[in-house]
Amino acid sequence: RKKGSSVAFRPGRPMRIATGGKEDAAVFLHKGPPFQRVVGDPAVCERGHERGAVNCLRYTKDGTAVASVGTDGAACVYDGKTLELTSKAERLHRSSAFSCCWSRDGTRLLTCGADGHARLVDRDGQLLREWNVAEILGGKAGGSKVPTGAMQLGCAFVKGDVPVSVGYNGQIAVLPLEDGKEPTVITGHQAPIAAMEFGRGNCIYTADTDGVIVKWDGDTGRAVGRVSDPGQDDADLLGKVHAGATVTSLAYSSADDVLYSAGWDDRVRTTSGLTCAGSVGMDAQPNAMSCGTSLVAVMTVDGLSLVRGGRAASSSGTVRLPYAATAVHLSGDDGTLYVAGEDGSIHVYAVSEEGRENPLDEVHVIEGGHLRAVRSLSLSPDGTKLAAADSRDVCVYDASGGYAPLVSKGRWCFHTQSVGCLAWSPDGSVLASGGNDDSIFLWCPERKARRVHYRFAHR
Repeated sequence: RKKGSSVAFRPGRPMRIATGGKEDAAVFLHKGPPFQRVVGDPAVCERGHERGAVNCLRYTKDGTAVASVGTDGAACVYDGKTLELTSKAERLHRSSAFSCCWSRDGTRLLTCGADGHARLVDRDGQLLREWNVAEILGGKAGGSKVPTGAMQLGCAFVKGDVPVSVGYNGQIAVLPLEDGKEPTVITGHQAPIAAMEFGRGNCIYTADTDGVIVKWDGDTGRAVGRVSDPGQDDADLLGKVHAGATVTSLAYSSADDVLYSAGWDDRVRTTSGLTCAGSVGMDAQPNAMSCGTSLVAVMTVDGLSLVRGGRAASSSGTVRLPYAATAVHLSGDDGTLYVAGEDGSIHVYAVSEEGRENPLDEVHVIEGGHLRAVRSLSLSPDGTKLAAADSRDVCVYDASGGYAPLVSKGRWCFHTQSVGCLAWSPDGSVLASGGNDDSIFLWCPERKARRVHYRFAHR
């Protein structure tokens, strides 16, 4: 017995099921119920394809026709009841055809394949339209090899008769039927989002565990595009800026209008608009990052590194710490760095880069404020309040002098799992916290007994 690769159920009576083989390029017809393969009927055409697999089978809405596409790049149209071959478009695609779909009225068939093209044919196999989606996505025109990410794996008609196709890289192409119009590309993420940052205006950047960075329009909620690296040979058009490694954090420099991204490829990359402009190698894996005005502090598993203008700001490279750092935050004036340790303490450093091997001077340590390791830090916009959170407590300290607790442990202790992010409102009156318990809380330091709880925010 050989494996099947596709199946289609005839919508209506008499009931029929068509199946496509993964190894023998055959299409079988089954009558029923109970369904049995039709054998010996000369009208049944089982060998419409020459080789390989039958990748997709689709019936028309009224069940009068069924189409198949396969490894040989051909598209076959059969009678929906008898599986008699009525037309065949030979070599419709230069390589494997992966998917097909009928229009609502059943007069047009949309196909797509590994050659990066989507094509529209009629029931007689005559070509009506074709779209070079690979070239639209950035593939080299006229090249013999189609980038892996531009291979079109699926297609469908949406909103009536609007054709769309989906590429291996997860980008969706909306294909226009009018002459002279280019396909519209809809992009986003295929992997879990691991980091988010706000850019200039209402721009939002997100990054995922595949190393892909996407820029969004905050007003419309639509993706502007994926960040690309022209210096890196992304011949596959997969858009993985960090070479397929998880992006652990993003930080935006308002002074330079530059986005910094840190990933498990042990690099910090700079992005302007949708273009990756450069990168800085780290001595160890970066886990967190914070940006003041133009200075960026990168927390690695071995210590801290400072980056400014796309280059290392410290001549000594990584600054080793006598404790395991768990969170980092840099003040807006680039002058004060807050680093949390595994022991629950928060270390306060004065930053001075001028000709010094170690640019950090420890000026204070906040001790006893937490019973567990601090996982997130955030300084209010006016620089007077420092928020810190562990696996349960959210605390606030007076950063204007002495670092006395304004909200002590045991007061804001309603998260049930680790708090991964903190953010202040622009006026510093409200603090938001998000945790691994799928909860978002809003806190007010002036009214400590009040809170707003958003349950199951990301479930």
